Amino acid sequence: MNFRKPGYRKRLDKQTLEWAKGNPTHNVVDDECCPDFSCCSPGLLVPPEVRHVFYNAYEKGDANTTNRLLGEFLGKMLAHDVPSCKVHIAGLEQQRREVG
Repeated sequence: MNFRKPGYRKRLDKQTLEWAKGNPTHNVVDDECCPDFSCCSPGLLVPPEVRHVFYNAYEKGDANTTNRLLGEFLGKMLAHDVPSCKVHIAGLEQQRREVG
């Protein structure tokens, strides 16, 4: 069952491309942040080379790389927004070893 609104993939592709260019925007239609959450917390914008790696993997459908980076981005966002909590993202260490 698909719960996404029509045109979701097109919005996601555009949002990801703009973020990769350094223009993080929040997807207001689907209420989704860009990959590193920098649309809502500008200080979290990752360096251009990391955005480039992510975007290339996204375009190729390389889920191993995108999932690993999304885990890293989530960890950084949580450390930024909830510094008093120690958060462990299950599977991230394994992904780091697998992707390198």
